[in-house]
Amino acid sequence: MISLMKYRSVLVLIILAVFSITVPVGCGSSESSSKKPEADLSAQDNIPERFNLKNIYGKRYQWSQFAGKPLIINFWATWCGPCRAEIPAMKKLYSEFHPQGLEIVAISLDQKRTIEQVVPFIDKYQIPWVVLYADQKTVDEFSLGASIPETIFFDANGNETARLIGAQPESRFRREIEKLFPPQAVK
Repeated sequence: MISLMKYRSVLVLIILAVFSITVPVGCGSSESSSKKPEADLSAQDNIPERFNLKNIYGKRYQWSQFAGKPLIINFWATWCGPCRAEIPAMKKLYSEFHPQGLEIVAISLDQKRTIEQVVPFIDKYQIPWVVLYADQKTVDEFSLGASIPETIFFDANGNETARLIGAQPESRFRREIEKLFPPQAVK
């Protein structure tokens, strides 16, 4: 009887361990697998605006300002532990790939009670990329699920190439970023 209970306990622990390794950690309860139609940015004169948001200083940024560049959009919040956990990897990769044209736009999902924490958060973590405040239209446009961080990768033509939900290791981000560049452009 005891050996059967030990066997079951060990089996449950193994299943939990495998589950925790294979499922990314994020804040929230579900993920979205739906994708919006891709926005081809190759026709520069007719670029659909997928966002038009203010940054932390009130300056407005639009989707079209990033036309022709590989782009990562990261949806996050100051209260999200997994969002904080992935910042060092993103900073390292940004410093490596930004000189080649990569842009990152972080869109904060902080609400009224935490929005005043965004600027100190950016200062504390020394975030070098553009940080914008989300609105419901943008959340709907990108078909966000209920979990963050949610990181979306776009090639230079504005086509979504990957969507990662939950904190990711540097190697996973790197793999997706390298797909955004022609082989000769990657160091």
